[in-house]
Amino acid sequence: IISAEPGSYLIYGHNAKTKAELKQMMDDEDWNGLLRKVPVKTGDFVYVPSGTIHALNKGIMALETQQSSDTTYRLYDYDRKDKNGNKRELHLKQSLDVTTVPHVDPKLDIKTKQVGDSTVTTLVTAPISPFFSVYHLQVKGDLQQQKGANYTLFSVLDGKGTITADGKSFDIKRGDHFLMPSQVQEWTLSGDLDIISSTPAAEK
Repeated sequence: IISAEPGSYLIYGHNAKTKAELKQMMDDEDWNGLLRKVPVKTGDFVYVPSGTIHALNKGIMALETQQSSDTTYRLYDYDRKDKNGNKRELHLKQSLDVTTVPHVDPKLDIKTKQVGDSTVTTLVTAPISPFFSVYHLQVKGDLQQQKGANYTLFSVLDGKGTITADGKSFDIKRGDHFLMPSQVQEWTLSGDLDIISSTPAAEK
């Protein structure tokens, strides 16, 4: 989910039609021709499947949910240099091996439902995302929820209120991040809150 200044864009995908064309454009360092620039605005949700070239640009702040992984392949680094004049290491062969060709934007099945005065939007879940599910919770008043996965992560984008579980209430506000562990079966979000929640994809 994105916060963006006017005129901001993501690098998202590429324009090569074949692996051979991808390699040629990489060899020619034709980055302007290769990399897709996609305009974004505050509130946008972007799903990035495995094998997708992507990068944030100036004016963008993103809340990122991702598969647990320590692997990042760097295709291009804008020729930036460190204080010693060295460019960062690139991983061109690995990038070529794992990039999906041609790029195809995923078709999301975004669904919204009213729960009392609150709104719950499913941004992505299985089978589109095999690793995680992401939800947008717009809480007005009280929103009761039940456990649907081994744990749930919460990030408060805006507003303030409380979360109540096992008879205990905790104040929450913009900028807070917290986890609901497996032992908790149900909870209530209360107040005026804009929240992103995420879970492992395998739900009940």
